[in-house]
Amino acid sequence: MAESDRGGQVRPGGRTARNRTAVHDAVRGLLAEGRDPVTVREVSERSGVSEVTIYRRWGTVESLMLDVAITQLTEEAPFPDTGDLRRDLLDWVSGVAASVKSPEGFALYRALAAATSPLGGNHSDQARADAAMYLRRRTDQMQAVFDRAAAAAGTTPPSVARVFDLVLAPVYLRAIFGYDAPDADLAELVDRALGDG
Repeated sequence: MAESDRGGQVRPGGRTARNRTAVHDAVRGLLAEGRDPVTVREVSERSGVSEVTIYRRWGTVESLMLDVAITQLTEEAPFPDTGDLRRDLLDWVSGVAASVKSPEGFALYRALAAATSPLGGNHSDQARADAAMYLRRRTDQMQAVFDRAAAAAGTTPPSVARVFDLVLAPVYLRAIFGYDAPDADLAELVDRALGDG
């Protein structure tokens, strides 16, 4: 977020940005400690930002969790783009699997899943729109990487839907139901999605 100065210009940083960073850090710290679900009171106490400010900015704890999840994925986990699609997919899904094995990562995955499910969560219309826009940008970015790598190799690129179905879905299902480790046989999943296995 940015804060306006007296001239009406939007400037980066300021109190709004500091508060957002403090609140996000508090949520992630609480989740890393296994505090799930978190409450606005806990986040306020940990961050030093008033509950009123948190409610004014995010509305619900679910919307706050979604904002943290989208921010982490956007800023800290971009899809790799080295030109080696198999390697990029393996690096990406290894990161996803490692994330959902942690209390913080699993809670943030649930926040994103709830916001995009027609049945999930207490989210504002804006939060749901933000989640849908994030997912569209993410899938468009991934498809562009797939297309470039496949064009360079003279092959047909997989669709993002195929990669989600054959690579991402098993990782998430393993994390949810615990029938296997989320990071088991990742190379086999990637090869299947690429049509090699």
